[in-house]
Amino acid sequence: MDTGVRIGLYAAGLAVAFGAAYSVGDRFGPEPAPPAPVEHSEHQEGGAGQGHDAPPPS
Repeated sequence: MDTGVRIGLYAAGLAVAFGAAYSVGDRFGPEPAPPAPVEHSEHQEGGAGQGHDAPPPS
């Protein structure tokens, strides 16, 4: 058997083995962690004095 063919078959076998292991791990592995809650910064958008508690401009 030619060396190139043997290496190609070996690489194909590795790809199949790792693909199967990845799919099994993806299906039966641990649940991914939920995303962290978003923290709002103290910076108010829209200019000075127009926060959530400010009365609307008149």
